[in-house]
Amino acid sequence: MKTVSVLVLSILLLGACNRTSLTKEQAIQVIREVKKYPHVFEHDVNTTDAVAARSLLDAGLEADGIVTIDKTQKLKDICNPIIHFTDKAKPFLIREDPKYNYTQVVKIADVDLGEVTAIRMLEDKKSATVEYTVVHKNITPFAKLINKDMTRPDTLRVELALFDTGWKLDKSRY
Repeated sequence: MKTVSVLVLSILLLGACNRTSLTKEQAIQVIREVKKYPHVFEHDVNTTDAVAARSLLDAGLEADGIVTIDKTQKLKDICNPIIHFTDKAKPFLIREDPKYNYTQVVKIADVDLGEVTAIRMLEDKKSATVEYTVVHKNITPFAKLINKDMTRPDTLRVELALFDTGWKLDKSRY
């Protein structure tokens, strides 16, 4: 009888410990929910802006046939678009920004959670620092506008806290 009660007590204690520990699967689920992975990495292009036109030219997007750019502009054409998207660009055009005239939102890449690389439980066992990677998939030609190597995963950290309802983002740390 004593061995059965000791066995039951140890199983209960182990079960209680497991509830407070954070698994990689739990961390992935919370991070996906909070950070809304996967999602699209977007970029705004003001089609009337000469600086945006220069960026597109420098990125080689006109040479690639993605855009055409008016090199000269008459006085009567001021505030009209100088950047025009070709049929090659259509798969990467998301929407025209409703807040700003002549602003086209383009897709840079799809952003997704790569993997959880580390979980560091804090002493109280009710909070944890989670390190994870973010990967970029389906990288578009417009990625040349961003000064970032999209082929490498980014390493990020997030603080999670254990609540009665489970692990959640620790908003007190942000």
